[in-house]
Amino acid sequence: MKIDASTIEKYQQILEKDPNSQVFAPLAEAYREMGLLPEAKKTVTAGVQRHPQFVGGLVTYTKVMRDLGELNKALDAAKRATSLSPENILAHQLLAEVQLASKNPKEALKAFKMVLFLNPNSKSAQKAVQKLESLTADEYDEEVFAMTKLPEVRLNEAPPPVAKKEEALVAKPLTPASPSKAMERMLSLIDAFIVRNDLEKAHALLKDTRVEFGDHPEIQRRMKTLQVRYNDSDEATPLRPLMPREQLVRERKLEVLQMMLRKIEEYRLQT
Repeated sequence: MKIDASTIEKYQQILEKDPNSQVFAPLAEAYREMGLLPEAKKTVTAGVQRHPQFVGGLVTYTKVMRDLGELNKALDAAKRATSLSPENILAHQLLAEVQLASKNPKEALKAFKMVLFLNPNSKSAQKAVQKLESLTADEYDEEVFAMTKLPEVRLNEAPPPVAKKEEALVAKPLTPASPSKAMERMLSLIDAFIVRNDLEKAHALLKDTRVEFGDHPEIQRRMKTLQVRYNDSDEATPLRPLMPREQLVRERKLEVLQMMLRKIEEYRLQT
């Protein structure tokens, strides 16, 4: 892309008159594209210090630090950008690239999957996911891609005692694995469904995960993004009015029971 000198001069004049202007981001980006990395670093560093919540500034800062080889700073900025704007595709793309440059293939894979989550048509992300998933097994922990088999379910055993009202809202994990690892496996499978654009299965499994682990930020983020995807396809789930507490408890119990039945059915299919 050819840089227009008059545009750069205009940005410089705006920034000189108002040092708090967010025009520092396109100015630093122009410097970067011209190969003037020291000027780009100086401009964008001062800008993000004044505007730490400005995602556009953090994205430009990430690019500049990446080009300078300061990967730790680039990684920190990319993480902040994706945290502030979970639906920003460019921020996730940069996070994936910096993770890869930092030799963190598992984290890069997660970030590239998030790019596909937001944009299933991204050819570069599709290729990156295929390449990273094709690496030899000893480069990853088994739990990153594999779902562990569910524990044996004995159908003849008496049902567990009914939980009290206060306990009914929280479903206890059915596997002995720690919640964080179990949830990570569930989210990995959900991401796989999303990559294949199988939104119905992704949504059903996400609901089960929410019942089992509660309103974890990673779960909430995927729920929000799925809602956006449904809106885009005119299949959004209509919002329901607030329900009385007793009705909410009954519905939560029903969700837990439905989840248990699905897991029993999955176990039957595996045996």
